[in-house]
Amino acid sequence: MADPQAAGGPRDEVVVLVLVPVAERHVEMIRAVDPRVRVLVTTDRERARQLAPQAEVIVGWQIPEPVRAAARRLRWVHAAAAGVDGLLFPEVLAGQVVLTSSVGAHTVALPEHVMAVILLFSRRLHVALRNQQARRWDRQAVLGEELAGKVLGILGLGAIGSALAARAAAFEMRVIGTKRTPAPVPHVAEVYGPEGTDDVLRAADYAVILLPLTPDTRGLIDARRLRLMKRTAVLVNVGRGPVVQEAALLDALREGWIAGAALDVFEREPLPADSPLWGMENVVITPHVSGASPSYFDRVIPLFCENLRRYLAGAPLRNRVDPARGY
Repeated sequence: MADPQAAGGPRDEVVVLVLVPVAERHVEMIRAVDPRVRVLVTTDRERARQLAPQAEVIVGWQIPEPVRAAARRLRWVHAAAAGVDGLLFPEVLAGQVVLTSSVGAHTVALPEHVMAVILLFSRRLHVALRNQQARRWDRQAVLGEELAGKVLGILGLGAIGSALAARAAAFEMRVIGTKRTPAPVPHVAEVYGPEGTDDVLRAADYAVILLPLTPDTRGLIDARRLRLMKRTAVLVNVGRGPVVQEAALLDALREGWIAGAALDVFEREPLPADSPLWGMENVVITPHVSGASPSYFDRVIPLFCENLRRYLAGAPLRNRVDPARGY
């Protein structure tokens, strides 16, 4: 794979095209890295296409094909998210453009979101809210459980999974999970390789998907694996929608293979208005916001700026994505 500093090193002027809605303070942070840096910001697709020929570096969630085609000087893309499945375009796969991610920026909001939906189900707050709207007083229907002693299964014990494990430990949950290369993780009782996915799903009271979307993970959670889970278990997907086979999940929820699901990501986004998931009382839906907060770019931009300093100095970049693995 070609290094971003190859072919004679950075030019006298390095144009950074930012395609996400950052604040002016973030733009100033990028400019302050080096006098050679010029920053262009837009979230408009046509304007992005017009500016793309100047860009050596692009920061964004997605890069529309017309923008990529126009970005003939592009050498480095920094994903403004942890997931990069939408940025594995041919130039990245061929090693002509280096890709880095924002892994590490999601270790606050996303674990908090997961704990929020776990608490919602355990304390039956989703039922309480419906009863409130109906002006119904029913104590038995909203009698919740305690999390202490419950098993949290995490599929994907990376930086986010490790942060989630620490929060779950504070609730005295027993944490188990999978990691591509098994190694001890603080607050995790058992760490399996990917081949331990079935074991984690069988044991979990709450199973959380934090996996990237790759050829190995697409459709990983199918009917067979959903049937392995406890009938009292809750599935939480905050990774990528296609990791779960949605038709199988609908069967599991309708037929009681599992007790419920909290879904932030879906096979199609936005989730179509006619999806049966919307009307299910044992499902909590959020619109792909589990990792977002007003402070999100306050973590993404410093990470990018550190890498920009490395780029200009010809040093190795952090969070470099291996296109073959997809993360």
